[in-house]
Amino acid sequence: MIDPLLIATISVIGGAVLNTFRGFLGSDETTYDIKKFFGALIVAVFAGIAVAQTLSLAGLGIVETVLIGLSIGFSVDYAVSKAKKTE
Repeated sequence: MIDPLLIATISVIGGAVLNTFRGFLGSDETTYDIKKFFGALIVAVFAGIAVAQTLSLAGLGIVETVLIGLSIGFSVDYAVSKAKKTE
């Protein structure tokens, strides 16, 4: 069986990457900015580890862990990208 820590971390990373694609598709840019991708990846790894530690204590199943991880990853990257725009 796959470790819940790994599942949650990958899910959070997936959610963050999906948010960067959402931002790219909603913009007028012609090329995808790889710098934004790696920025999302860094934030998502740290958030994923923190979330995974919490979810592993809750004893949730794989599906619940993936869904929560995706939504948290998307939310974390969205919040960070909005915070960067206020600079």
